Amino acid sequence: MISESEATRAWGNLHQLYSAIRRLLDQGIEAEAGCSLADHDLLTALRGSPDRQLQMLELADRLGVTRGGLTRIVDRHVDRGWVRRDRPEHNRREVYAVLTEAGDRTLVQAREVYVRVLSETLGAHLDPDELVAFQQCSRKLVHELSITGCCPGLVASEPPER
Repeated sequence: MISESEATRAWGNLHQLYSAIRRLLDQGIEAEAGCSLADHDLLTALRGSPDRQLQMLELADRLGVTRGGLTRIVDRHVDRGWVRRDRPEHNRREVYAVLTEAGDRTLVQAREVYVRVLSETLGAHLDPDELVAFQQCSRKLVHELSITGCCPGLVASEPPER
């Protein structure tokens, strides 16, 4: 028989929460902002990057999709006017996805729903100290796993507090 570890149980809880809250986010964002949670994630990645753009390979890693899959995703975003492609003059082989003003406006609407749903779920059921502890634990994991290189796409913004 396989014994359950604390890490396995923690992941099971996190996975269950992630799945349930992700569904709520996706439904709410679609209904109120006209885009999906996946769209929100792509637009957020671009908005948080220098010059609001990312090289396609880096964007694929951050979103956890293949380059071919990202090409199709970005095509849809270009068609909707949320993203444009850019090829720098110094290296025409590189392709960047760039957030447009229309994409930024869509993200603002989606972000309002995103923040509200997280407040109604995490914020309504954890007290402020628990939220801080949860954020510190998750930031530590993101940081530690990002520096090992084992999980492409993780971006640690700052080292966790010790």
